[in-house]
Amino acid sequence: MKDLNIVCLIKQVPVPKAMKTKEDGMMDRSGKSMMNPYCQNALEEALKLRDQVGGKVTVVSMGPPNAQQSLMEALRRGADEAILLSDRLLAGSDTWATAYALSTTLKKYCMPIDVLFAGLQTIDGDTAHVGPQVAEHLNMYQVCYVDKIIPKENTLLVRRLIEGGYATYEVPLPVMLSITKEANVPRGPSLKYSLETLKKEIKIVSVKDIGLTREEVGLAGSPTIVSRVLNVVIDRPPVKIFEEGTMEKRVKQLLVAVNQHEEEAQ
Repeated sequence: MKDLNIVCLIKQVPVPKAMKTKEDGMMDRSGKSMMNPYCQNALEEALKLRDQVGGKVTVVSMGPPNAQQSLMEALRRGADEAILLSDRLLAGSDTWATAYALSTTLKKYCMPIDVLFAGLQTIDGDTAHVGPQVAEHLNMYQVCYVDKIIPKENTLLVRRLIEGGYATYEVPLPVMLSITKEANVPRGPSLKYSLETLKKEIKIVSVKDIGLTREEVGLAGSPTIVSRVLNVVIDRPPVKIFEEGTMEKRVKQLLVAVNQHEEEAQ
């Protein structure tokens, strides 16, 4: 096995503390954002495999123009090429429309793909749908919840986390692998790759470029219907932790606090 064509899906997500939805139920992406943590694990596995067997890693994302931030970071970590699918028509895409648009992009610019990497899920949607859906559109094998990969002569030996343990599979190529956070500790940008990134450009493509229509993407192409959106307000009091003094003193403090809480409740 050598010189694989490796693709890694990347998503830029809102910083957790700044995450919020708009009145129409769609995610507000105007604030601070970052590369999805699980995508960082997927990128690390893609780079490790490339370093072991040779080939190239192309990172692909769908999102607004500021998603270039995460793609540039991926290049600085060692990715070879980057593609961004960006178009206002894509706004409001559910996982079905997202996967269809991404798979169409991959068919036009990245085939034939040997290994497709995706993060297990994103922290803004938490569906874990897009990677497997893209694999279905591309007619690829897929293994999810992967935490270990060993390249063999013509296959990959992968370990998949399951409840109470793990299962090991030997899978042929092409294959899509979704990666868990337990798989690795992602590397940071390096000086070498950061200097090389100065000479690279992110390829930005539109819905028209990949041959889709407005009816196939965005809200029009999304079968998911959001009936309502609720903003959950947490009104429970802050947690008190008694950690100073002897155990006897802390127990007494706890009993006093419990009695006060009961009196206030009455």
